[in-house]
Amino acid sequence: MDRQAFEKFIEPRSVAIVGASPQPGSPRNSLVRVLLKHGFDGTVYPVSPNHAEVEGLKAYPSVAELPEVPDVALVITPAHTVPGVIAECGEKGIRSAIVFSSGFEETEAGKEHAQRLAEAAREHGVAVIGANCQGVWSVRRRVMMTFGSAAMSLPALKHAPIAVVSQSGALAGAIGNFLQSNGIGCSYIVSVGNETCADALDVLEHIVEQEDVRVVALYIEGLDEASRIVRIAERARERGVQIVALKAGRSTIGQQATASHTGKIASAHAVYADVLEQAGVITVDSLIDAMSAVEVLAYLPSPRVSGDRQGGLAVLSSSGGAGALLADHSSEYGISMAEFGLQTAAELERVLPAFARTANPVDLTGQIQSVPTLFRDTCFAIEAEPRAEALIVQFASSGRRYLEPNAEVFKKVAQSMPVVLSFIGELPDHEARRSFREAGVLLVADPSHAMKALSLLYKRTRMLSLPRSEIRTPLASRAAPQDWTQTMRFCAESGMTPAKWAVLGPEDRASDACAGMAYPLVVKVLPSECEHKTELGLVKLRVQTAEEVDACAREFRERVGRPDMGVLVQEMISDGVEIVVSCMRQTDFGPIISIGSGGVAVELYRDMSHLALPVTADQVRQALRKLKLWTLLEGFRGKPAADLDALVAAAVRFGDMFLASPAIQEFEINPVIVKSRGRGLGAVDALVTVQ
Repeated sequence: MDRQAFEKFIEPRSVAIVGASPQPGSPRNSLVRVLLKHGFDGTVYPVSPNHAEVEGLKAYPSVAELPEVPDVALVITPAHTVPGVIAECGEKGIRSAIVFSSGFEETEAGKEHAQRLAEAAREHGVAVIGANCQGVWSVRRRVMMTFGSAAMSLPALKHAPIAVVSQSGALAGAIGNFLQSNGIGCSYIVSVGNETCADALDVLEHIVEQEDVRVVALYIEGLDEASRIVRIAERARERGVQIVALKAGRSTIGQQATASHTGKIASAHAVYADVLEQAGVITVDSLIDAMSAVEVLAYLPSPRVSGDRQGGLAVLSSSGGAGALLADHSSEYGISMAEFGLQTAAELERVLPAFARTANPVDLTGQIQSVPTLFRDTCFAIEAEPRAEALIVQFASSGRRYLEPNAEVFKKVAQSMPVVLSFIGELPDHEARRSFREAGVLLVADPSHAMKALSLLYKRTRMLSLPRSEIRTPLASRAAPQDWTQTMRFCAESGMTPAKWAVLGPEDRASDACAGMAYPLVVKVLPSECEHKTELGLVKLRVQTAEEVDACAREFRERVGRPDMGVLVQEMISDGVEIVVSCMRQTDFGPIISIGSGGVAVELYRDMSHLALPVTADQVRQALRKLKLWTLLEGFRGKPAADLDALVAAAVRFGDMFLASPAIQEFEINPVIVKSRGRGLGAVDALVTVQ
């Protein structure tokens, strides 16, 4: 979909409705009525061979007989007729169409119709949103191209810098209705339906370019070529647009079978969450969180940059208990509490009673009931504090009585930092919330909601400051490893040096094959013979003599039933942190790298981060910081810090080598031993799956 075609969807001057009907309450009629209700000032052309007029507008028997070329066609005819309608639109010169009709990919019989629709759109140069969608809202132009009841029920439209792109039509309408009914507003709502032609990312790519968009809510169930979102989100960051994503489904990745530990624990939800965060997208877990997030991000400024390690959030509370709760919540969300400077402390001591707490969080005490200026004086003192980056004012049960007298104070402070007013229980009325929201002040009904709102603002600051992806020359294409020797060579080239090893054949003796290796040794079956050796008792640790090695080899051959089988013998690497590093070609995102806690308990701990390839050193380091593993890598309980620099460099190199090896479906190294700083990494075991 090119820019010109997309602009016709959001700024049409004329709209044809193919399949329009005068029958009240039908979707074919609602398309016309919704357009007219909300004041679209362009031309509407109903197209119906059976009716001369629809909702007072002249109807035309066919697209070909329209008096001009409309900017966009809305198609709501039976599924089997839609490909022909799209062809007719193309022949007329219409380049943009929205298909509302159902009966395509959602049924087995309709798949042929979908294929014909896509072919007609391609052959005639028509950009198509749908099929089976609920259309497009363009609030600034007052173009409501939908039959949804939500749009029909709205008395008026409010424009705001919020867009919604949804793979669910019903949810698109519900979100739009919520945003409009609560006075939050929006700019665009796009339901992509079955994505027969254009998909959610095609739409998102254009939405982030719109001047009246500051935040986009993205509802997704699954994406083709999901790795595109990394590039789109990077462009959004350049424009100061924040994407908020809600991903449905927590099932395992596609239906692909996997032999590795990583593949078994890398759920679709976990991969989406990690890769979206890598791209600078904020992810949420529920619809209400998504709608709350876009409100916060559209109306509140980012926290002030204090540039001080003692900077952070300031809290004013008329309840000592509620202030303590907020301090607890700040720790949960990783938000620092500001430490006030001497000048601010002195000013607070001047205006507050002697028994009040003047440190952050500030307890206003019951004196607020008798000293009307207390809110004003303390708010302005905090506004002047350079370490204060944002402000939460926590009211007790009678909080609403203080709202109107101090409204201008809160709104003035909001000009220099985010301000959230937190109540306990019922919020002030809709109009009060609207008035404060327009001034950049958010009203919430619980201390935890206040802290969650502030956490979104801090997260946006971090996301928008993410560096651009590095452009690196791809490595030369390489073949997949075919045996253990080639697998270990691959590991070594990436920076993960294999433990010294030998393969013991049935005629070999350990005294010869293992000469020069330092005991104790590990004896195991080769990964090519058995994927999960530990579960089957086919790994023996701390083998002390050559005779024991020979005995283990004989035992393993008997148990597997392969008398000619080679058995792997390795030196033990015990000094370091066990991790897993794995690359795989994932169904939605393509090549990804996963890093986390390794060893035999990898599926138990499920401590893993996932990144889309290629990766940068900064991205790898940030992914590691999120893990429980990070504590071990930094040095835990007197242990030396691990060689993080070597780990990060090896992960980047390993990912690049995997990208250069298209025949490899999955390459897992588990465990990798991260030795102490300056001593590098040791690769102990590896499993390669070739396509």
